[in-house]
Amino acid sequence: MSVLAVAGLSGRTLRYAEIVPGPQPSLRRLGAADFETNVERAVFAEGDPDALAAVTDALVDGLEGTDATELIFAAHPTATTTFFTPLPVGLAADERSGQLRQEAALLADLAPTRVVRARSRSIRTEETSAGDLEWFQTVHVTEAVHGRLVRLASAIGVDDYDVSDTTRASARVAPYGGVCLLVGAYTRHTEIAVVRDGEFVFGTHGPSTAPADTAYFALAALQQSGVAGPEVRHLHVYGDDATDSRLELVVEFIGLERTFLDPLTTFSRTLAADPSELASFAPVLGAAL
Repeated sequence: MSVLAVAGLSGRTLRYAEIVPGPQPSLRRLGAADFETNVERAVFAEGDPDALAAVTDALVDGLEGTDATELIFAAHPTATTTFFTPLPVGLAADERSGQLRQEAALLADLAPTRVVRARSRSIRTEETSAGDLEWFQTVHVTEAVHGRLVRLASAIGVDDYDVSDTTRASARVAPYGGVCLLVGAYTRHTEIAVVRDGEFVFGTHGPSTAPADTAYFALAALQQSGVAGPEVRHLHVYGDDATDSRLELVVEFIGLERTFLDPLTTFSRTLAADPSELASFAPVLGAAL
């Protein structure tokens, strides 16, 4: 039985979990820790040593005794270089990997001699007149960030780590049935995911937090996915700024009431807690699926 440890950083908060994946995934533990400084930036940007030490200690305390074989980080698209690529179905694995790494190096502006720290996931297939395409989402981190993630994994006794984009991760715990629009509303950015019948179709993000821009990002994601507003059957939200005022224009344009995304339903669990706080765990729990 494999066990996965998962961690997500959003501003000053670390969230973590221990999960047994599978057709019916189970949740072993769940927790969070708050800090006085922006620990997300400490890991994914500036590398402040004191903040890194604090995050390491909190992760070790929260996941003490874990027998996880891998630590997966749920990373916001603002913290990484993230992109989507369609490739022909059946492309040889080596050729596919080479193309995705080459694209990551180009977008991250890496010199030809630099190591490309990128992870790619297949997200869906698409039938076209020119042949079937397989869409991949790739997440790239810098060498400095790679070193910090290795350090965090090693601290809990895990030899390997992975990185999952939070839009894809949140889509993994979205409800089945028709089109679902997910809006991650944070104090410094907006992220959007479009899900159709449980399948992640597209994700995007933007640096603005204005209500009009939040609605614009949502409608642009639907358009990019080939989905009209009336097709959306579910509007779920998460994030530390998922307020009525922030999301009022999204609600108006989509014509549905917003509800907080509950990631625990995927694990057949319930918890008596603030729905907004539970929703904040969606990117973390979905990263392991």
